[in-house]
Amino acid sequence: MPRLLATQSHVVHGYVGNKAATFPLQCLGWDVDCCNSVQFSNHTGYGMERVFGNITNQNDLDALLNGVFANFATDYDALLSGYLPNKESVNCMGQHYSKFKEKNKKLLWLMDPVMGDEGQLYVNEDVIPEYQKLTFSSNGLVDIITPNQYELEILYGKKISSKEELKQSLEELHKTVPVIVVTSCSSELFDDKGHIYCVASIKGEAPLVYRIPYIDTYFTGVGDLFSALLLDRIIKLYQDETATLKFADQIDDIINVLQRVLKMTKYYSKENIKSKMGSVIGMKDMELRIVESRDLYHTVPIINSKFPIDFPKKKYLYKEL
Repeated sequence: MPRLLATQSHVVHGYVGNKAATFPLQCLGWDVDCCNSVQFSNHTGYGMERVFGNITNQNDLDALLNGVFANFATDYDALLSGYLPNKESVNCMGQHYSKFKEKNKKLLWLMDPVMGDEGQLYVNEDVIPEYQKLTFSSNGLVDIITPNQYELEILYGKKISSKEELKQSLEELHKTVPVIVVTSCSSELFDDKGHIYCVASIKGEAPLVYRIPYIDTYFTGVGDLFSALLLDRIIKLYQDETATLKFADQIDDIINVLQRVLKMTKYYSKENIKSKMGSVIGMKDMELRIVESRDLYHTVPIINSKFPIDFPKKKYLYKEL
């Protein structure tokens, strides 16, 4: 059974960060160890005035990671890093993960550089140079990154206003990172507000564009679930000799899983309700139905024929960039 160490956020109620990643990966046969960068009552979409808890300070995070890597020096097949709120926590994670990866070259490290979205930062600005150092490290220790377009622009250091500029940014980051998946791109980039666009790229191959129908409500934790599923699929792609799906198909598969989870989430929510930032009722109703979706995480989902939802497999691959 493969084992993963995941360093990212934890919430008591709801499903973001480690809460969104752990159970799906366990359903897929992973043993998941979690190091929590924060411990909050709930995610910030409920409104900052309704978030209680604490940030794991640098000394505590350092002690946790130091202890884990000292005691279990050969236990991990993969590393995942997600939401880290400040420079100190990114630096601490980066130092420990880099040191461990140097000694264990075969394991995979997926880094989700969680910084913001749609032009707005939701971490301290001082995390930016820390993420850039990890991304552009000459050692090339990070194997996969999953930024949205805004986070890609931050890492790249330039605004991306065209498909050609998007290509150039991917080429630049591929100098040190083999796999890049831009989880969501600006609708203006593809002149289409009815869809969300995802761009997946492996070094040396043409980037692939995926077109996903836009759902007019606000979900949280989708990116965290995406990263967890991507890590699972990439491990299978690289290390499982019996795997039949290629990279392009694996991304399509992940998007299908996400669409199934969102469909399940909407099924269990109040009719016609739409969540938005700061709305307690809407946010609570649109918490991802991670447990209810337990049979949906595999490439071939286990569907109860009596269940009143249809989960048809769709093709989201649109074209090469």
